[in-house]
Amino acid sequence: MKKSLPIPFSLCLLAISAQAQQKTDSLRKQHLKEIEIMEKKKNMRTDSMSPVLRMEGRMLEIPQNITGVTADLIREQGGLEMKDIIRNASGVKIGYNSSVFDASATVMMRGFYTDTYVNGMPQRSTMGALTDDAAFIERVDFVKGPAGFLISSGDPGGSVNITTKTPRQQRVRQLELSGGSFGFLRGSLDLGSAVKEKGFSYRLNGAYQQQQSFLDFLKTRKYVASPVIQYNFSRRTSLLAEYNFIHMLSDGGSSVTKIGTESEVLKDRIGNNYAGDPNLPQSGSKSQSIRLAFEHRFNDHLRLTIQSKYTVNSTAVWYLISDNYSLINFDSTNITRRLPVNNSITGRVAAVQAYLSGNLKTGQHITHNFVAGLDYNYSKDNYVNAYGQYAFTFDRTHPQYGLHPDSVKMLGKPALIVRENNWTSAFAYNTTRIHTNWLFNYGGRLTINTPVTTNPRQPQKDETAFSPRLGITRLLNNNMAVYALYDQSFIPQSGVNANGQRFDPQRGNSLEAGAKKEWFQHKLMTSIAGYRILKNNLLVSDLEHPGFRRQIGQVTSTGAELDITGRIADRLSISANYSYTHAIVSKDSRKENEGNKLAFTPEQVINSWIQYGIPLKAGSRLSLSLGHNTVTKTATYTPGFDLKGYTKFDGGIAYTHGKWYLRVVADNLTNKRYFSSGDMLVGSVYEGVKTYYYIEGAPISFKAFAGIRL
Repeated sequence: MKKSLPIPFSLCLLAISAQAQQKTDSLRKQHLKEIEIMEKKKNMRTDSMSPVLRMEGRMLEIPQNITGVTADLIREQGGLEMKDIIRNASGVKIGYNSSVFDASATVMMRGFYTDTYVNGMPQRSTMGALTDDAAFIERVDFVKGPAGFLISSGDPGGSVNITTKTPRQQRVRQLELSGGSFGFLRGSLDLGSAVKEKGFSYRLNGAYQQQQSFLDFLKTRKYVASPVIQYNFSRRTSLLAEYNFIHMLSDGGSSVTKIGTESEVLKDRIGNNYAGDPNLPQSGSKSQSIRLAFEHRFNDHLRLTIQSKYTVNSTAVWYLISDNYSLINFDSTNITRRLPVNNSITGRVAAVQAYLSGNLKTGQHITHNFVAGLDYNYSKDNYVNAYGQYAFTFDRTHPQYGLHPDSVKMLGKPALIVRENNWTSAFAYNTTRIHTNWLFNYGGRLTINTPVTTNPRQPQKDETAFSPRLGITRLLNNNMAVYALYDQSFIPQSGVNANGQRFDPQRGNSLEAGAKKEWFQHKLMTSIAGYRILKNNLLVSDLEHPGFRRQIGQVTSTGAELDITGRIADRLSISANYSYTHAIVSKDSRKENEGNKLAFTPEQVINSWIQYGIPLKAGSRLSLSLGHNTVTKTATYTPGFDLKGYTKFDGGIAYTHGKWYLRVVADNLTNKRYFSSGDMLVGSVYEGVKTYYYIEGAPISFKAFAGIRL
């Protein structure tokens, strides 16, 4: 830490040291002009909060580290899923993702797993898998720390919110075709009418994608559809209906987890996939959601929003393990017996939100931006696990694939786990501006959770909590601010431990302080933040009872973050960030665990993406991009042992001519072999032997995109 922190902190001090000397009025005029100009250019950063986050204001003025990533930036980087997008926000990483379906459901922020919301509403239940696609993503907001203004169950580490594509002020016509390494093929379209002051408008996004994995046998197909219809009764009143559908299929298995001893990992043939077979039944994941949103503006100062959403996620996966119920491992003669496994998950989420938002003045120099309302959320998950009745001998030195399909499908008695929750909350938040330089953000949530239990020995009992929030922002001028924030969180937790006991609610406290500054006439923003999070009643895997979780006393996460996003000049744009995270178990019923680092948490993550544009003749433009990703010391469940870090490089080149564009993006340019995520346990398979469970990063690959905007 001592060696790593001076560089980013020096950058931060440089970023917040300069102060603009222009008058406030002239700065505001320049800001308005910049907005008009940037409408014609690609928007590489967000200036204000997304409307679906409820709390209004400039990013500069919000007392919290929130990073907004636009669809334009995602497209420039060739991003297609959440795992491609997280590089643009500090303190965010994909955790342990064992399946081709769950990468987006394993996002970690400031050391903790976090949930993803779509348009400010829950997308999945506690166990349901989440798939996402850039086809319907307008922007992604990474909200660091608790976000009570967003939802009652926000994790103290942070939340991810996706804002979907809806009708714009201008007509949209875009078609894109792409192809690349490992049989990658994709086609997508975006069609939309302009929003009318009165009448119907629409937006339709769709995509089809297929790709083989660098791992043997795995081949995926994805279908995406997102139709949206909006009816404006008047300029002030609208009703929107949206349907999001994602269906992903996988042949040859679903597991991407590899296992090996210290002498084997990252040294074997990279495509080896002993958990897969050509004759495994097809795996699949499907997500469907319907949203209705009503908005009415009483006047320029008061708005009513009511929205509801129903989501169904279903996943059924097949893969192979050894008959000792561990991932595929071999004896001293390189022999194992592979046992089929079938997991199926069905998750349902119903949510309703109603809130008033607006602004008012209570004095000559005092204004208020407020939001107040009610939330209701219900979730239920059914998790079924079944093992095959037959195991099949397999020799690693002479591998033979092609299991008998009928024998694979013969399963033993399935085990069922049901998790169900519903909660209601009332909230009110206000930002009071005194003069032009001081902003106070305060309020809270009252949440009532009614856990549902099928165990008659555990009576149903409501869980109630009030979660306050207090933030202060001091504007040093029109483009620089410092802030401090105290926030609490309350998360109901479903399920039971190995003894059948229900889990207590998770409660968190967060302290954060930082500084933000806009540069080059609001084109570039830099932010620095430091935080300390206390999270009580955290759930972790119970290594003594596989398949169950246990509750530990308290985890503490302390860290620092730096973000740089925007344009340095018309030709040069940058997205770069740095994070340092120190997350440890501070209290546990098992005293020997206190002081251990939280598993899967990297100590440092550094990301960058720089793009330089070269104007050509006849309105053409050539763009060159280069980026990198560095991860150091990812903690494991074994105390004192970290996974080896890595640095990989990416790049791209794009050519634009009028309505046409062509883009090529390369990942892992040096063909680095590395641990994308994973764990290490001693004695889990062989007594006294270190065994790695890991997901290996993809080798060098390329994607080419060709599109037209009409």
